[in-house]
This record gives sequence, C-alpha cells and structure tokens, in this order.
Amino acid sequence: MHVHAQTLSKHVITFVDKSGSPYTIGNPKAYLSARALQRRRNRGIAIDISDLPVSPRYPDSLRAVPGVNILYTSKWFNQAVIQLTNTTALQRVRAFGFVLSTAAIAARRASAQEIVPVKWNVREATIDYGAGQHQIEIHEGQYLHDKGFTGEGMLVAVLDAGFPGVNTAGPFQHLFESGRIKGTRDFVAGGANVYTASMHGTHVLSTIAARSAAMTGTAPNASYVLIRSEEDGKEQPIEENNWIAGVEYADSIGADVISSSLGYTTFDNPAFNHSYWDLTGDMLEISRAADMAAAKGILVVSSAGNEGNSSWVYITPPADADSVLTVGAVDASGRPATFSGYGPAADGVIKPDVVGMGVAARLIGPNGELTAGSGTSFSTPIVAGLVTCLWQAFPQRTNMEIINVVRASSSRFHNPDDQMGYGIPNFRLAYDSLYRSAQQDTVFIRNVLNEALLKVAPNPFYSQLYIYYHSLSNADLHLRLIDNNGKTIAQRKLAVAAATYGHFLWQESMFSGLPAGIYYLQLVQDNKKSVAKLVKL
Repeated sequence: MHVHAQTLSKHVITFVDKSGSPYTIGNPKAYLSARALQRRRNRGIAIDISDLPVSPRYPDSLRAVPGVNILYTSKWFNQAVIQLTNTTALQRVRAFGFVLSTAAIAARRASAQEIVPVKWNVREATIDYGAGQHQIEIHEGQYLHDKGFTGEGMLVAVLDAGFPGVNTAGPFQHLFESGRIKGTRDFVAGGANVYTASMHGTHVLSTIAARSAAMTGTAPNASYVLIRSEEDGKEQPIEENNWIAGVEYADSIGADVISSSLGYTTFDNPAFNHSYWDLTGDMLEISRAADMAAAKGILVVSSAGNEGNSSWVYITPPADADSVLTVGAVDASGRPATFSGYGPAADGVIKPDVVGMGVAARLIGPNGELTAGSGTSFSTPIVAGLVTCLWQAFPQRTNMEIINVVRASSSRFHNPDDQMGYGIPNFRLAYDSLYRSAQQDTVFIRNVLNEALLKVAPNPFYSQLYIYYHSLSNADLHLRLIDNNGKTIAQRKLAVAAATYGHFLWQESMFSGLPAGIYYLQLVQDNKKSVAKLVKL
C-alpha cells in the first residue's frame, strides 16, 4: 500500500505544445542567463524551441485544480511534475485539451554506496593534495595544475542527494570566501537550501572542490552550482525527473560541466523496471536529457554505476547516453573495481568511456573530517574535475572534442573493454595532444619585405585570438579583422621594437557574438599588407 500511495501521489504531465507562451526564441535573455547565452555563442549553438519554458498558462490551469501541487516543469520535454492529494484531481487534469499524456511515478530500489571512516598519515606535498594525492596523480592531473589550470573561470554543476556541512566545513570555505558557489537548488524539497539530507553529495563534491592541508580536489578553483535531485532513503523514480529539472537549471545558469554520480535501473514495481535493451542512449528520457545538455554545449560526466557484481551488472542510465563521458572505477593499482558497471550500451557504444580511482577514494565529510569511500560516485567527480581543468586550458575546443581527446589519452584506447572502456585517462597526454593541435591550427602571416612574423591561434576560433609576433622593424603593427563583405569588425595597434618577440590575447566583446563563417585578419606594417583567412565557429 505504501508503494501504491507513492505511485498515485506524483505524476508527469506532458503538454501538447508551447502555444500562448510569452517567451520567444528572439528574446532568450528572459529565460537564459548571460553566461548560458555566452556558452551558446561561443559554441555556435542556436536557441531553439526546446529552450523555451513551458507555456505558463498550462501549469496555471493545473494549479487551479483542487488537489494539484506543481513541483516543477521541464522545458526540454514540455512537462510538469505534479503531486496529487486525491485521485479525482488526476481525472480533471487528463480532461484538459492541452494535456498530451500523464504517467505515474513508482518507487525505486536504493543502490548502496560504501563509506568507510579511516585514519592515515597525510604526507606533505609541493602542491597541497594531502590525502587526495594519488587519485590526482594516477591521471597525471598535477601536470594541468602545475601549468596553472585548476578550474578558474569554469562553472561545474554537481547533482546529488544533499551537501550537508559544505557551508560550514573548513575545506569548502574557500568557495564561499571567493564567491564561487554560483547557485543552489533543491528539486526534492523545493527551495535553495541544499546543505541538508544525505552526506553523499558532500563526499562527492570534496573530491573535486575541497582545498585544505588535509586534501585538495581536482578542480579547487572552479565555481560550482549545487543541485539536490536525489531523495536519500525513499529512492523514488521521480528522481529521474528531478535530475532532468536539475540539468535544465544547470544549463540555464550557464554551467560548463555537469558531474553526476546518480543512476537508475530497477523499481519496486517491476512494471517500471528499465531493461538492458533500454540502454540505447535515446530510449529513456533521462538519457535523452543528458544528450540534450551535451547538445547545448555542456560537458556531461556521469557515473557508470555500482552494479557490476549485482544481478543488474550493467551501467545505469543516464550513463548510456552517447554524448556523455561515462566513468567507471579502478583501485589505486589501476585494477578494475568489481562493483563498476559493465557496458557496452545496448546499441554497441563503448561504455564506460574511461575509469578513475573509485576504490578507497579519499573524501571529506560534513565536519571536515577525512574519510574514504568506494564507488563510481567518487571516480566520476575526480575525472570531472580534471576534465574541467583541461577545458579551461583549451576553451576554444567543444565539449565533444574534449571528451574525444580524454578517451584517446587513456590507457586502453587501442583495446577497450566492457569494464574499463578506454581505460585510465592521462591528462598530460591529453594536454600535450591539444597543445600540438593548437600549434598546427596556428595561422602564420609573414610580411616578406620587412620580415614581421605573426602567429595567430586558434583557427577556427570562438571568442579570442592569441597573437604572437616577431618584428624586425620599429613600425607599429596594425591588425584588422574583416568579414567576408570587407567590413572591419575590430582593429588593434601594436607598438613594437625591432628584433623583438611578443604576444597578447586579443579578445573583443563582439567576437563571441560574431556569426559563424569566414573572416580575414589583415596585417599592416610600414604600409605593407598581408592577409590570412580565419574560420569563426
């Protein structure tokens, strides 16, 4: 009876369209943050109907029905998630002409995570990784950090079951002191207080964001959005809908990366179970939402799940989504964890993509204490943080380009398997590969008469150009960016001295808003001109 009551109380209502909405594609500032719009411009992603919020008149009509409480809406799937206090209310909801379908929500079995308090001696390190040293160095993540890439300027959304102690424990205080918690949202209880409920999210966040003498995470200087979508204990499948709503929120606030240590498989009512054959990447709504986030330019990192030694065995959705970086687990020696979920996805896509340290991973608890835990829940944010640092180093690359180079840098890239995927990522190799590629993408401009040499990277470009010059003349260098119609878009003058080398970052506010296409960079020095073609993405 308890399960039946849960099934009746919450439903997903899908609407037929978005007609009558005050929102338009032409005015996205009304429903997307400036950062979210900037990400779309940088990646050449158009605003479309999926970005439009649900037409307000539909939820307003549902809200007028006695016994209906609207929890939240999903713009990507044009839905509302409602809670009912009586069964007759559902009949009235179904009678509305704008309602396409209704679906009940059933209860789901919990998937256990192992958290083990431990004590150990923390060695001193040049970079203060503390207890987190090995789970960073197994990926050569220190190579990124030594180059100054620690997540600065990147926004990471973490979806989990709660973050108690994050607002009070010492290893997280640097996030608040520097204003790097950019948003919080609780899709379980409502509101913005996420510093309650399960400590699982605190442990997860610590592997990526903590910074203290005891332990430092993989992206300690990134900014964060904390989202509670998982209801600890009850484990209802409405959490899949909560997850979708959380990802939409992450998109709207402008997140660059999503780290999710959540997955969904079987339910107490077998009629609602997922099967292995559902794991095609586009069969389940939660997996389609993960791919939708990727299509919006977000790099989604999802755990493979801990079902490797259970009756389920396989990865857990949304880990089957093909545009998601799915992370399994290994121990400190690089051996696969027995609990790590197996692939491939049902459509044959290699999953997991990569693996990280998920056996006895070092964590920080709600009181700031060191502890350890095992699960793909922890290997996932460890890898997500390093992916964030890598993307910080090469912001002109797309999310899928970053995922592809992470796969290609991994230990089993040439012989992937069903448990480790492409293997353990090596972020030294990933960085060096992208750096070499950037050098190859450099445009050289040579003024033959006076031997002024400029290197311009990257090409194609998004919102900024790196200009490297070698001048043998004292004359000023004049740069003009010109569109395909001969119109000057931007210009810059450089005062140079003979026999000097130099460089600068050319970044104009209008660059990110330029339409994709062909542009020309003109160099003028001593009244001599040279031109090179650039591609804007």
